[in-house]
Amino acid sequence: MTYRSLEATESPDVRFRLAFGAYVGLLVAGVAAVVVVAFADPTATALLGTAVAAFLGGCLAGVGLASRVRGLAVRLGRTWGRRATLVLLPVPFGLAAAASLVTPLESPVGVVALAAAVAVAVAGSVLRWLAATRSADALTPGDPTAAWRWESPSRPRLDALLLLAMWLLLGIGDGLAGNWAGALVWAGLALAWAADGLAEGRWRLGSIGSTPEIRVYENGLVKRRPYTREFVPWDDVAHVRLREDELVLDRGLFDVRFDRDELPDLEAVRAEIEGRVPNGATG
Repeated sequence: MTYRSLEATESPDVRFRLAFGAYVGLLVAGVAAVVVVAFADPTATALLGTAVAAFLGGCLAGVGLASRVRGLAVRLGRTWGRRATLVLLPVPFGLAAAASLVTPLESPVGVVALAAAVAVAVAGSVLRWLAATRSADALTPGDPTAAWRWESPSRPRLDALLLLAMWLLLGIGDGLAGNWAGALVWAGLALAWAADGLAEGRWRLGSIGSTPEIRVYENGLVKRRPYTREFVPWDDVAHVRLREDELVLDRGLFDVRFDRDELPDLEAVRAEIEGRVPNGATG
């Protein structure tokens, strides 16, 4: 099944519609808040009311768009560039925040723009993972030809909690000191790191989620993590190499690598995918 046919028939699920709506809502709210602060001197209540109203309006528009446009999740999850765009859209907010630091006038524009950048970036990351997962599911509707248990890279839970707690404490400390920009940066790092750790399967919430697996299909490979899935089409793989304790699927800047600690039977995986890569590019 091609991407074109999938885009024409795929119907977005509730989670994707809500995530897309929240993403659009935060984007619209960020723009509205920055504009209001830049050109007026609103009270905190007025600014909050403007942001909430803009978020609700953008959220409703986003949910409506995701409900009407078939294949939206597949389109967004189709390529790395499209998924990356979801996270890079808040860059103008970050530039506005940086520009406000060099102006001689005291203004809350920087703090508001930074808050918008953090919120939209985190929401964009969640939407990116949902789109990639939905696209992987749509392209691989049947059973895999082979599957292996995969120990996705992880870090000790204690180390993870200590790092998260450190960032949160730094954020709280900056907030108490009145350094709101610093507090937002630390809080954003904590949120982004926690979300990325869950999405990548480096740590999980108890036994909730799927068992990590590497799944081989006729059209590509799926890396199934506890909460997300990623599809790697064979057409994107230029070469497959097995060297010592590492299996490498060459994809230019975005190679797929498996260590023997993560995937013990590397030889069996290579044997299964050999011949599926265009031109038999293995070695």
